[in-house]
Amino acid sequence: MLTQRQLFLQHNAQTTLEPLLLEFVKASGMYLYDTEGKKYIDLIAGIGVSNVGHCHPAVVKAVKEQAEKYMHIMVYGEFVQSPQVDFAKGLADVLPTGLDCTYLVNSGAEAVEGAMKLAKRYTHRSEVIACYNSYHGSTQGALSLMGNEEFKKAYRPLLPGIKFINFGTLADLDLITDKTAAVFLETVQGEAGIRVAYKAYFKALRAKCNETGTLLVLDEIQCGFGRTGKLFGFEHYDVVPDILLLAKGIGGGMPIGAFVS
Repeated sequence: MLTQRQLFLQHNAQTTLEPLLLEFVKASGMYLYDTEGKKYIDLIAGIGVSNVGHCHPAVVKAVKEQAEKYMHIMVYGEFVQSPQVDFAKGLADVLPTGLDCTYLVNSGAEAVEGAMKLAKRYTHRSEVIACYNSYHGSTQGALSLMGNEEFKKAYRPLLPGIKFINFGTLADLDLITDKTAAVFLETVQGEAGIRVAYKAYFKALRAKCNETGTLLVLDEIQCGFGRTGKLFGFEHYDVVPDILLLAKGIGGGMPIGAFVS
């Protein structure tokens, strides 16, 4: 009989040529447990997802209770479903005025895609600006915004009309014009090495977007929900985005994303 590792290699798509092949059977708090009971510390929290730990009792309880009532009913935005309504209201209660309408999706990449569509629809413009060394997801549109060519080179042609600026460089803000639908950037750049800009930069960015009628989209998919010491990273800079991107930590392990405007 084939082992689980052998079946994995035969039937599950791998993302590297040398997968770790650790076989986990249980997770609790910050620990992962393999088939022999060996305990591992999960230092990346499922890549930023399990922000309250694996199998947190409150999360498990909520999942069980909801699964007994209903799971999928209808595409979001048609039926009134109390868990979605209460969550959207909860987000509005802790966000600044103007960020009070949430569109729920399944992942961070979908939140990026939705925000791109919203920005183009609202501004009637097609140009989008992102930052070098950024990471916004792996779907075709989100990949187009990614500032690392290593992630992108196998998938061209990507979306047209994308420009790139250097994160934290004031002079580059002049590339934002009245042709720009939106500027996407991470409040803290994650894949680039946890790079943080400064308050004057974010203030100037907000002012430039206001001047040109450009939407400011802040990606807090990795850094949001308390990871910077405040609930949202933009709170450190005294600016408010036009669209806020959330995922990972907002689901506590469940596949949930959102863009808020």
